[in-house]
Amino acid sequence: MRPRLLFQAPIDFDLDVVDDYLDYFDMVSSDYDVIVCNPKANFIYDDKLLSFYPNLKILATPSTGTNHIDMDACKRRGIKVVSLLDDRKGLDTITASSEFTFKLILDALRIAPARELIGKAVGLVGYGRIGKNVERYCRAFGARVRYIYDPYVGCYDSLEWVFQYSDIVVICCSLTDETRGIIGRKLLRTMKEGAVLVNTARGEVIREYELAEVMKDRQDLRVALDVLVGETTGMQNPAPLLALGAIITPHIAGETFDSRTKAAKIILRLLKGMI
Repeated sequence: MRPRLLFQAPIDFDLDVVDDYLDYFDMVSSDYDVIVCNPKANFIYDDKLLSFYPNLKILATPSTGTNHIDMDACKRRGIKVVSLLDDRKGLDTITASSEFTFKLILDALRIAPARELIGKAVGLVGYGRIGKNVERYCRAFGARVRYIYDPYVGCYDSLEWVFQYSDIVVICCSLTDETRGIIGRKLLRTMKEGAVLVNTARGEVIREYELAEVMKDRQDLRVALDVLVGETTGMQNPAPLLALGAIITPHIAGETFDSRTKAAKIILRLLKGMI
């Protein structure tokens, strides 16, 4: 029996990538299904949804984040979850999110009164692929990453230092139990006059209602967000932050033809090695 590939991810990339994989699928024999899911869906691949696929054994997502997947439900059902994090070397070739993060830094600096990037002190919450790329881009423009909060790297500063002493704070960490809601009013109120806050991680890293509270009192802050709370449930509400002057984009940091093609290649290569 030929395994069934259900490709639900957006397909605005080089479709030859999928064609090559389907040719491989034709040559193998198995009795289970594989889904390449849509990481942008405004729903969660939860127990109820997974029940419609009784033969599903592999759920792959062409993304680093998995907050759109109920990992516990997959574990109970014996479904293997595969993401871009399973190929770190391939993931390093994808720069779209890093480039967009840097763009948001520049956009936020141009909120009146406009400022330059050169000479600014940058703080990073998360020092993985995106954080390291942003550091490289900032250095080329005469800014310097001075503070880094990431418990998973060998040496890091406190979160309090990152917010208190940086001219620009960039949130580019993974969403985990440890980082969920890690940033709230206490940290936000310590930011420097005219400081920039950029988030291209996940909305749930910030306590969004507390950010709105602080922005009401601190009209000097420059905020640029590509992610909001509630995206996976379709319940995100940008209106309060937009009214306070935040720049908000609809989670498009990684949305380029190039990045999606690379992501598809990575995921399908991983699947090919598993089937």
